[in-house]
Amino acid sequence: MTLGGLETLREIELFRDLTDSELRQIHALAVERRYHRGEYVFMEGDDREAVFFIRRGLIKVLKVDEEGREHIVSILGAGQMFPHVGFFQEGPYPATAQAMESSILLSIRTSQFDTLLTEHPDIARKVMRVMGQKILQLQAKLQELAVYDSRQRVEALIRHFVEEHGTRQPDGVHLKLPVTHGEMAQMIGMTRESVNRIWNQLRREGVLSGERDEWIVHLDRLARH
Repeated sequence: MTLGGLETLREIELFRDLTDSELRQIHALAVERRYHRGEYVFMEGDDREAVFFIRRGLIKVLKVDEEGREHIVSILGAGQMFPHVGFFQEGPYPATAQAMESSILLSIRTSQFDTLLTEHPDIARKVMRVMGQKILQLQAKLQELAVYDSRQRVEALIRHFVEEHGTRQPDGVHLKLPVTHGEMAQMIGMTRESVNRIWNQLRREGVLSGERDEWIVHLDRLARH
């Protein structure tokens, strides 16, 4: 499938600092793939064949424990890549990836991308710089889970959603995310009932407004709590 011009690739976070020449090399490897809501991109344990970049849509990355319970690792939107591990490594996919809505992805075979990074150190350095930022973000999330109480965890999750998926408008930050309270609970190690209770409390306090699939976050009020 056609990808369009180089600006399509420049929308991807990992490629923003690349030159036109470097982008053309990426363009030669990338294949566009489309997924419907609920469709799996890959399953945990499948042979690792490709790295994916989100052009449009939302992807849920999850793991299943020994008792069959799902744990959502992250929800990724336009411009982001997954899986976040795997460069220069062998082994299967470390988690399952599923489309939360109709999504358009760019796919590059892992072997081709590894070769590209090996042969072009400038591209590799830029890629690793972005990956380093992702590691710092993951460390911050793990720290929040370790030391925050229930309300602080929900507030931290809202801030992450704002940073990664929010659109700032005059009446607040709009979030169009088809995420249930149960899925939020899976992300921060809580029960659905606890998330629902805290969410309703934040609504009463004016921190949140709007409807289920489009919330409005009032950051000035969130900062005071």
